[in-house]
Amino acid sequence: MTTAGHNSGDVSDKDRKVLFFINRKNYLEAQAAQKAANARMKQVGKVIKADLGEYGLDQIKTYEKAQTPEGQAKLKAKQEAERHAMAFAGVPINTQLDIFTDRAPLTERAYRDGEESGLRGDSLSNPYNEGSAEGQEYARGWHDGQGALFAGIKKKEEEASGDELIQAGDDDGDPFADDDHREAAE
Repeated sequence: MTTAGHNSGDVSDKDRKVLFFINRKNYLEAQAAQKAANARMKQVGKVIKADLGEYGLDQIKTYEKAQTPEGQAKLKAKQEAERHAMAFAGVPINTQLDIFTDRAPLTERAYRDGEESGLRGDSLSNPYNEGSAEGQEYARGWHDGQGALFAGIKKKEEEASGDELIQAGDDDGDPFADDDHREAAE
């Protein structure tokens, strides 16, 4: 029995030629899709930089990493390493050990969490008792986040209708890959 991808000597030259051209077609289609995706990523990167500044993409990547406990641990370790490097360079820095402790009242945190959920476009799924002050603040924050999100989308659409689309080049590299991943891919 022959497994897919493990061609033995049983495949005739004619069949092998057919397989070659099928795989060539699939490869070229995937390559074209990859180039289009890279061009789109480049376009998105330019918009992010225009909207959020030089470090906007870094902010987005940091936000995404912070969504998991593993990502948070990596971010904290990186921040601690950078703090050490700055200290070694003689840069005065704050060394509070409780820097990541959120001391805001629960109602403020509930509002902030709701607003973030609304801005992400999540459906309203209140983790608090809806009758409690925290539940009401979460819902208020979610509604405010949704309103801001839709207002921002509408504004971007209005701006885009008056502007020409940014044309991206044929750069095959992923402009948004972390440096670690970019080096590993090369």
